[in-house]
Amino acid sequence: MILALLLGFIAGWGISMPIGPVNATAITRTIKYGAKHGFAVGAGAAIMDLIYCGGATQINNYLLGSPIINLCFQVVGFALLVFLGIRSLQTKPAAPSANEASKHAEDQVEKLHLKTGSIPASFALGVVLYASNISSLPEWLFISAFLRGQGWLEEGFAASMVFAVGAGIGTAGWFYTLTRYFNKRKTTLKAKTLMIIDRVAGFAMLGFGVYFGYQIIFKTDWSKIHI
Repeated sequence: MILALLLGFIAGWGISMPIGPVNATAITRTIKYGAKHGFAVGAGAAIMDLIYCGGATQINNYLLGSPIINLCFQVVGFALLVFLGIRSLQTKPAAPSANEASKHAEDQVEKLHLKTGSIPASFALGVVLYASNISSLPEWLFISAFLRGQGWLEEGFAASMVFAVGAGIGTAGWFYTLTRYFNKRKTTLKAKTLMIIDRVAGFAMLGFGVYFGYQIIFKTDWSKIHI
């Protein structure tokens, strides 16, 4: 179970790193209102990560009976890691700004009649922004399928839930680190800093992608793969 918690933490931290609407909103809220508000955005995302990861990992439990389906998820997960890694490396440096997703999320939060500059509003923003990302559930399906395919993540409900809790903690840990960093540098925010974060995330995902590709090719029991 300790391994499941650790794997979840690493996965949650890593999947949260690329700069997207949630990260950009957490940064802008930190600069505008303070670290607590920025972290509240991340906490909303962390709760959703826990829910999505738990659901996806449980779904994966039912796919284990078919080695070929499980392999397909692993291959797609590998391709997704490589794609996201390359995309992060190609991202042009730009300071965080309110994009269409953030504006839509803020409109949704306003309907809840929450005060714009309040911590509950920041938390709700994180939830709405994360829920609007249609790739979240597939990402966790691919990650859990790969980890189980390699024998690192145990089967069963208990292991799935511990993994999901680890993912939530990892996501929260990333946003805590991110908001603490920008809270101390409110007047020195530079697009180059965001570029560095994206580059680190990109190289990390490509590194894991290459390793996972090696594992799929050389560690899969191909004798069990048949239609």
